[in-house]
Formats: sequence, structure tokens, C-alpha cells
Amino acid sequence: MKEVRGCGMRSSVGFLSRRRLTGHPLLKEEFQRRRLAGCSSLYKKNLLGHFGCVNAIEFSNNGGEWLVSGGDDRRVLLWHMEKAIHARAKPVKLKGEHLSNIFCLAFDSTNKLVFSGGNDEQVILHDVERGETLNVFLHDDAVYGLSVSPVNDNVFASSSDDGRVLIWDTREPPHGEPFCLANYPSAFHSVMFNPAEPRLLATANSKEGVGLWDIRKPRSSLLRYGGSLSLQSAMSVRFNSTGTQLLALRRRLPPVLYELHSRLPSFQFDNQGYFNSCTMKSCCFAGDRDQYILSGSDDFNLYMWKIPKDPEAGGPGRVVNGAFMVLKGHRSIVNQVRFNPHTYMICSSGVEKVIKVWSPYQQPDSMGDLEGRVEDKSRSLYTHEEYISLVLNSGSGLSHDYVSQSIQEDPRMMAFFDSLVRREIEGWSSDSDSDLSEGAILQLHARGRRSTRTSREGADDPSAPASGNSTAGCEVFFFVGHQNKKNLNLTNVFIADDNDASFLNFSCPVLILILFFYLVFPCCRLCIHCLLGCGETTQMTLKKIILLIIINNCNFFGLHKSIISKFS
Repeated sequence: MKEVRGCGMRSSVGFLSRRRLTGHPLLKEEFQRRRLAGCSSLYKKNLLGHFGCVNAIEFSNNGGEWLVSGGDDRRVLLWHMEKAIHARAKPVKLKGEHLSNIFCLAFDSTNKLVFSGGNDEQVILHDVERGETLNVFLHDDAVYGLSVSPVNDNVFASSSDDGRVLIWDTREPPHGEPFCLANYPSAFHSVMFNPAEPRLLATANSKEGVGLWDIRKPRSSLLRYGGSLSLQSAMSVRFNSTGTQLLALRRRLPPVLYELHSRLPSFQFDNQGYFNSCTMKSCCFAGDRDQYILSGSDDFNLYMWKIPKDPEAGGPGRVVNGAFMVLKGHRSIVNQVRFNPHTYMICSSGVEKVIKVWSPYQQPDSMGDLEGRVEDKSRSLYTHEEYISLVLNSGSGLSHDYVSQSIQEDPRMMAFFDSLVRREIEGWSSDSDSDLSEGAILQLHARGRRSTRTSREGADDPSAPASGNSTAGCEVFFFVGHQNKKNLNLTNVFIADDNDASFLNFSCPVLILILFFYLVFPCCRLCIHCLLGCGETTQMTLKKIILLIIINNCNFFGLHKSIISKFS
């Protein structure tokens, strides 16, 4: 028997680690549980196949033999995980392509069908075996979330930017009217059927937070989670495998865990460096007993926390400080994460073109170790000026052309999100110098996170004293590109907050004229600030925003204004 370093247990590496675990299910589960529990890090490997950001990933049911992925390149790719990892097999591209960014995916229970939804306001139903498109379900706005009923593969739910959660039956005519479960003024970013009680669904809304719904009682939620803090921007919600707990992600706040029938949180999970502000992300449970949770972060890392065994420990909303594991290796923001309970593999994706596979077992050509001693060399963040230079030198403005079918890293995309992270941090700092050191960025990240949470909680508490204006930040949704929404081919445009959107009431030529006076006559800047009603953060970024508008032939302005009107 060979000692497996970093795992705290002995294992026959050649017999168990390099083949499928067979035999008694309880022995397999116990082995894998102990293996993961003894690791400080995981082996990692990249899957290459997409030409842009990867916005959605899902494992197949009953073993996770397949992984489906989709993103900015509008393609749905199907990966056979064993062949992709061990034989470098390329993914299968399903024939049905979207007209814009893909945001969500789902398998049916038999793994014979794949549902995909996105920015082109439609859900496509794919046949896995033949790759053909079986049906298309039209929506009125972008589709952010999908969930298939656990008891009826003909029924699925979709959550949309138009503020509706719709229940569809694939046996009905595709142009028929679906059943409307919820209808809010603000966008629904996530929806999921309860795996044990299929009449219940959980949702995450951009303004109304996390809610529980009964399909028999539409238009009114059964429960609004969060207590006095229920009105929070929520972007993802997931049930555990037994349907007794919900995990949710909120903007600028730590992940939160709820018991199904309690509106008060059981636990919140935090760690120095973790932050969720610049992009839309998802979360998931992990472990054979859902004893862990996973979430990506703006600091390019993937975080895993262990759920305390006693839900009453520490009282409602207790903060679990300190992640069980921090997985390092991504080179930009991590948005999506999924766990396979059968193989203990984790897949994550985001701004990069890669899907990263994490495992407690060493795979062919995998990197890293189980102790976290081997780390990838970190890269330096691009500055705002470097990003603008990359845009100017690209010759294509803000749009991205995926015709070249390149799987290589895109510096312009990386720089765009680096710029968002810097802008968020500079909003917390009185120093607007964009050349902050990496150490200073992390310090400001933590400081800004604490101040943001304090002000947010104070705002939700009627008894809290009034505070000054909160710092305006940027919120990123899976958008960007041209005025025609169906031809968007870049991901995640930043959206000004309410306090910073007043300057968008001006026409584009007037903005260009204002920009001219702003740059040429410094003495006019104070008057311009007063005229536009801009906050401090907008003053720092106004000329950059308008410059990007000009670069993209003013088409970006029309889209930018429409997005702000929907999300602000």
C-alpha cells in the first residue's frame, strides 16, 4: 500500500485511483468521502473547445458520464468525461446553435435530451444521440435559468429577464402559452425544481431575493428567504439532493444556506479574498451527503466550504469563516461550478475559454497536487489603459468575432474583466490610481467587502442610523456588443447603478460634445459633473465609458441604456 500524500489515508493508488471504483456502494462512498476530506487541494486539468467565455455547465444525471457546456460562442458542446480526460477526445457540437450568448443548460432524467437557453430569447431542445434540434420555445426576453421536472421530463421551468418564471410542456405546441408561475418587474436569474417535492420550485430574483413557490399557487410565493434582508440581489439558488436545504448567491454578500421551511439563514460562508460583485455566478452543493458548498469568486479562485453538522450551532445566520479548500488555477473570474457525486469531479468555468476539471485523483496530464504546494504562476492584472489600448488595436471595437474559432486565451476579454475588478475596487478607495499593486487590491477588496456589507445590512435595518451615499459599483450580466440584441457576441457588460445612470439621458452626439469639453477644458469639469449629476465613481470612469461608446460606432450606447433601464 502506498501512502497518498495530502490525503491522510492509505490507498492502493494503482487499483482504486486509476480505475472506476466498484464493489459495495458504501465502501466506495466512504473511500471517496475520506479522500476528499483529507485533501488541501485537488488535481486540475483543462478542457479546451470553446471560442469564448463558458457561461453554463451541467453534468448528466445518474453518474455524470457526460458534461454539457455553452457560452459566448453560441454553441452547445457535449463532452464524454472519461474520453475527454483520458484520451483527449474532442467534444461533440450539437447542431442547434443559438443566435447569442448561452446562459443556462439542463439534462432530462434520461440524459437523452438537453435544454439550452440564452440571450436570444429562446430555449432549444436538443436530441443528444443525433444532435438534432427537436423544438424551440420562444420567450419575450433573455433566458437565465432552466430546470427540468424530476418526475416528468416533458415539463421544464425557465426564468427570464422579463421577470417571469414559466412552466412549459414539451408536448404542447411550441408557440402556445406556457403556465406563468411568477411575474415580477425585475429579472429572475435562477430557478430549480425541488428534487423530492416537484410541486415546489426555488427562484433567485435580481431585486426580490430568494423565494419558494408552489406550482399549485401561482403568482404568489410561499416563502421569501432572508428575514429582514430578503430584498437582496440574488443570482443563483440550488436545492440539495434531498430538497431540504437551499444554497443561494447574493451580490456583494457571502453565500447563504437556508433550511427549506425557514426564512432565516442557517449559515453564511466567508473567506478572506472571496467576493461576488462583478459577474453573475452559480453555486452548488458537493460531497456524497451535500456536506460542502462551492462558489467561484472575483479573485479568480474557487471556494469550498464545509457545512457545520449542527444547523443550530451559533444561531441563525452564523458566519462560517474560513473555507475548507481554496482551489487556485483559473486566470480570471470563476462564474460556474458543478460537482459530480459519483466521480467526485468538480468542473468550473467563467471568463476564460477553458473548463477546468478538479479531482482528488490524478488524471493524465493533470497539474497540481493534493497539498496545495504546487501553484500556477499568477498573472498581473491589466490596467484600464491597457484594456482600452487592446480595444483600439483590435480593429473590431467591443465586439468579438468567433469565426476564427480560436481556443487560445483572449487578452482583450481578460483585460475587460480586470478593468471591472479594478473599477469595483477603486470605488471603495479614495485613491483613484489604477496602478494599484496586487497586494493593495486584495486589501481593498476585503475592506470594501466589509464596508459594503455593513452599509447593506444597515440599509435593511429600519432602526439603523442613516448613512452617506453608498459607493456605486458595477454589475455585470451576460451581455455586450451591438445594438441588435440577437447579434451580441461579447460577454458581460457593466451596468451603472441608479445613482450613476443620469448621464445616459443625453443623446450620444451630446455626450461626445460633453466629452470634448471634458477632455480639452479642465476648468469645465466641475460644471459637467454638476450637469450630469454624477457620483464619484462615475467621475472617474465617465470618459472611459464614452470613449468605448465612440470606439464601437455608438452602437454600444443604445444597448447600454436599454440594459440599465431593465436592471437598475
